[in-house]
Amino acid sequence: MKAHRIGTAVLAACLAFPHAAVAHQALVRSYDDPALEIGQAYLAHFGDRCLAILPMHVADEAGDMAALLGEGRTPLLGEAAGYTDLGDDIAIADVAGGLRQDCGYSIVAISRAVNTHIRANAIAGIRSVNADGSIAQLSVAIIDDDGGEFLRVQPTHATNQLVKGQSGSLLLAGDTPIGMLLSVDSRFGVGKVIRLDRLLEKVERRLGNSAPLAPAAAMRGATAPVAADAGAAITGWSALPIDATHRAANLVASDDAPPWIADVDAWPVEIELELLGGRTTITGIELDGRGIEDPGVLPAVVEIMISATGEGRRWRSVAGGPIAFEDGVARVSIAPSWARHVRLAISAPADGGRRVGLGRLRVIESR
Repeated sequence: MKAHRIGTAVLAACLAFPHAAVAHQALVRSYDDPALEIGQAYLAHFGDRCLAILPMHVADEAGDMAALLGEGRTPLLGEAAGYTDLGDDIAIADVAGGLRQDCGYSIVAISRAVNTHIRANAIAGIRSVNADGSIAQLSVAIIDDDGGEFLRVQPTHATNQLVKGQSGSLLLAGDTPIGMLLSVDSRFGVGKVIRLDRLLEKVERRLGNSAPLAPAAAMRGATAPVAADAGAAITGWSALPIDATHRAANLVASDDAPPWIADVDAWPVEIELELLGGRTTITGIELDGRGIEDPGVLPAVVEIMISATGEGRRWRSVAGGPIAFEDGVARVSIAPSWARHVRLAISAPADGGRRVGLGRLRVIESR
């Protein structure tokens, strides 16, 4: 009985106190120049919303929509738009895409004990995400604290420098976030950091005046100017489009949006869809290549996987192999199967190159 009480007390303590190590970040790129790394974003969720918290000047540089690459061995991609300016060079935006599957902790669960960590750690680290999803950390010294909102930091070694593209990186004391890097003085190499407690106060103040979005709306609303098909929504993609007008969301557009075209770093390229009507019996998918000017970028070898579960998806391969387009359309049939999510994996395009494209993607439901 005593051991049970101790175990219960430990569990209660874990639930009662905010999480310390909750650094979860994404590299920010512009769809106008996907190779350009313009900053970093901090990911956290609020209700059903996955949010990117980032410097407003990074959002401005990204344009109407930012491409996000999450941390990890297999980085998840996403995008953010509909920025809200919170002042002091801070913005928030809703996140769509695969990053929603791993969006960090709830904002209300993140530790605000900044003063304690500053007193205990004169040396800290600037944490950022590299282009391959790995993590970089630069040792810095906290050289100034205004006692209210901002800190100033400087690299501990003269050979290291803070650079503009690190804006939005987290300042960590040990493994605990205590601030976000906003800007860098290029002359002196000193970085301006907003304290995490003040940052989260700004975010919560704004969120307190807005209602959380429903999950489907969060995926298709603020981040998708394209009208999504009523039956499905694109929830994930593994290759960046060539620009903002050729996004993966266009694959289920019900209007005359341009086709999806992406440059490929590594095969296979995967596209995930959610069937918005819930679990449905499907009999295949239709790949519509009409609207693609270069037929060489159309998929040549594909695999179809399905999952009938809502959360914690369990993928099952149901078809795969070479496909042929007739009059611009290819259909892949499967035995009638329950599905809630569908994943299309493209192993190669027709010309064997490094670009792939498709006009529309439709799930064929059983009648």
